[in-house]
Amino acid sequence: MTSLRGHDRQEFSAAVKRAAFRRCCDADGIPHCESCGIVLRSGNIEYEHLVSTGLGGDPTLENCGVWCRSSCSKKKTFTEDNPRMAKADRVLRKSFGLAPKRHKIQSRGFEKRPPQRTASRPVERRT
Repeated sequence: MTSLRGHDRQEFSAAVKRAAFRRCCDADGIPHCESCGIVLRSGNIEYEHLVSTGLGGDPTLENCGVWCRSSCSKKKTFTEDNPRMAKADRVLRKSFGLAPKRHKIQSRGFEKRPPQRTASRPVERRT
């Protein structure tokens, strides 16, 4: 899928994933999350772009992180990557005039207030 910025999503190759997995294993061969340090189990491993593809990150070993899927990967994706890419898209749309035009809301408006009493006007007595 091509984004507005013209970047295609690039996945990591199997060789990059193998090298990253070897890097995250300790001396006993047990893999740990490179973000929070918990022990990784099968099905809970995510190969995450440190600089997202949509913002110019390459599928290289230096840009690959082995993270736990349950907390670290989702948190980075939804709190950092998606908002930054959405803002980049908004800025690009606005700079090229592709942003939707905002129209003023047409309404009747508010009623006029009665004039306030001041000390310079005479007091009006109610009867």
